[in-house]
Amino acid sequence: MPYLCGVRPIFYASSYLIVLFLICLCPACKDRVSGQYAVLKIDSVSVITLTGQGNATHQILGVQVYINNQMIGNFELPVKIPVLVTGEKVKLDILPMVFINGSKNAIGHLNTLKSFSDSVVFTSSKTYLLKPLFGYHNNAEFPWLEDFEDGRSKKLVPISPSPFPGDSLFIEKRPFDLNGKFAGLSTIYCVRFENIDTAKYIDIGSFDAFQNLPTDGRNIFFEFDIKTDLPVQLALSRKNTISTELIPYLLVNPTRGQWKRFYVNLVYEIAGQPSGTSFRIFFDINKPASVIPNREILFDNLRLSYRK
Repeated sequence: MPYLCGVRPIFYASSYLIVLFLICLCPACKDRVSGQYAVLKIDSVSVITLTGQGNATHQILGVQVYINNQMIGNFELPVKIPVLVTGEKVKLDILPMVFINGSKNAIGHLNTLKSFSDSVVFTSSKTYLLKPLFGYHNNAEFPWLEDFEDGRSKKLVPISPSPFPGDSLFIEKRPFDLNGKFAGLSTIYCVRFENIDTAKYIDIGSFDAFQNLPTDGRNIFFEFDIKTDLPVQLALSRKNTISTELIPYLLVNPTRGQWKRFYVNLVYEIAGQPSGTSFRIFFDINKPASVIPNREILFDNLRLSYRK
């Protein structure tokens, strides 16, 4: 079994202290730590997409590592993982991990993407640099893809008020990057509160009502990039023969001039709903009276996905 030392996995601090205590207590463990090992180094990952799967923009910030089908742990990137050398070929499986619902305390497997697999014979004192390449499962479904690159919005539309008094909604090219990655010009959807705004709010959302989303507890991921001067409420409208509800789901705080990417798991309000329930996704934006005019909210790279 591979032995790890000196890495920073994502787990509870108490578990780390227990492991450290056992290493200090057990001389045999000390011998193993000072033994021959190699280093598995993962600095970053890539995503490849096919037609109908959207673009390859992502923010995968962690990986879950398996060696010979044994889980080693969850790790933030970049990471160096010491591996005890056995002289035998070992099987590596790497799963993509993201922060769910904007919380750095909730890292989860983005399971619409396949794991990356490789076989390696590690050499003592050598570093094996790995850059996993992830692709979507063949059974992944994409009810909503939106990157605005053709200069129009297919499904993201203004909802209310109508008309938009003194406000602007438009699509244009703007600078884009995610922590220095994917830097360049991108075509984005822009919402702007103008000087003469009178309504003080704007709601935009999916034109379609999604009627076939799985309600059996499967993960349903909604991804989007946002750059905003104001708080934005992500909400879910849920409609069936019994009721229609608008459910606040996630509050996005102002991003201070930076693009941020969110991976939102909608399963918590979709699972267990009656057959035939339809869902729409909304972004609700309010302009406080004290806020200066010309505040903007920019959107890009929307993707709704799940596995059949």
